[in-house]
Amino acid sequence: MKIVHVTDEVLETIWRFEERGHCTLQNVKDEHEKSTDYIVDDEILSELEKNALVTIRGTEIALTAEGKAHAMPVIRRHRIAERLLVDVLGMPFDEIEESACEYEHTLAPGLTEAICTLLGHPRECPHGSPIPEGDCCKRSESSVKSFVNPLNTMEVGDQVRISFIRKEDPVLMGKLVSFGVSPGKVIKIRQKFPAYVIQIENTQIALEQDIAANIYGVKI
Repeated sequence: MKIVHVTDEVLETIWRFEERGHCTLQNVKDEHEKSTDYIVDDEILSELEKNALVTIRGTEIALTAEGKAHAMPVIRRHRIAERLLVDVLGMPFDEIEESACEYEHTLAPGLTEAICTLLGHPRECPHGSPIPEGDCCKRSESSVKSFVNPLNTMEVGDQVRISFIRKEDPVLMGKLVSFGVSPGKVIKIRQKFPAYVIQIENTQIALEQDIAANIYGVKI
């Protein structure tokens, strides 16, 4: 593994811990202790600090503004790749990490933007973590037809594999999951008016239009 990849991996780790609160030196070392390609030790972390990518205060380590600018596109490529692998290729969640790690180092900026546009500018990765916005998201580009679309744009009879649900109401999310409406599930559109009706296996479920508009999937 090239040294630039080690830098990417370490900054990515700090970013993910900071999303949940803060990061310690031990967090970083523990996260990478099983790697067979490189070792994250005090020397590497000190080098990152010398390059103004991180600050180290006692046992804690944090990204600087420059470190965040370096880590953000890595995080974005990784999470966009996860969406591609799950939404388009249909890979199981537990098999995407290694491939996504490869993509995060190899996807060119233009290709990342094209994939993001193809997927409909997703806001979250399959695990629910936020995907940093790219220029294409800010421009709301639609030059490439979106591959992932809300259910309310589908037609009666369409079979759809659910990709993600844009709804932050935990009660509603709990109800949807209890009915089997969750990422990866395949549903069929039975009716669009007056109520939106979907079928999962042998069960039919009526949804309000605003809920259907927040469930995104891929027509199969």
